[in-house]
Parts: sequence; structure tokens; C-alpha cells
Amino acid sequence: MANVTIKLTDAQKAKIKQATGQDHSEVRMGFPGSNPPVSAPTSSEPIKATRAMRAHKALRAHKALRAQKALRAQKALRAQKALRAQKALRAQKALRAQKALRAQKALRSN
Repeated sequence: MANVTIKLTDAQKAKIKQATGQDHSEVRMGFPGSNPPVSAPTSSEPIKATRAMRAHKALRAHKALRAQKALRAQKALRAQKALRAQKALRAQKALRAQKALRAQKALRSN
């Protein structure tokens, strides 16, 4: 069977407008076994919900990325501090060794 289109009277249009807030001039009815017409969704709520969900996921991903970058920066700073501490320790040991060497030379020359 085919789809049927029913033209609405002015009274019917007014009732639909009052109930739904939408203007309709006709009503289409489909029957089992017929292909329903393809139409755009009447409400944008699912689209808005999907966009909001995507935006929320993107925000969480962005926050996670920022947290990872901060963690990497923190680790790099700790590594840099450790490296500076090692260099300072080596310099201190070298200074002590140099002093000991000078002291030995001074003893030999006396």
C-alpha cells in the first residue's frame, strides 16, 4: 500500500499549532510494507546532545593532555635539578682533589 496525505482544515491546523507550536498544512500516513518518506528530524535535541557529548569528551581529552604535559615538565625539572646536583658534587670533589694535590706538592717542595 502507498502513503496517504491528508489535508488539514483551518480548525485542525489551529489545534495542532496550539498543542505543538508547529504549523502543519497536511498529515502523512504510512502503512506497513510501504517505504516511509525520508525527512529531516523535526527536533534538534539529539543533535545538540551529541554535540555536547563530543564537546565534553574533547574537553576531557584536552585536560588529560595538559596534565600529561605538566607531568612531563615536572619530571624534566626534577631531572635537571638532579643533573645540576651531580655536576655540583663532581665540582666539589674536583676542588677537594685539587686542594689535596696542591697540599702534596707543597709538602714535596719543603
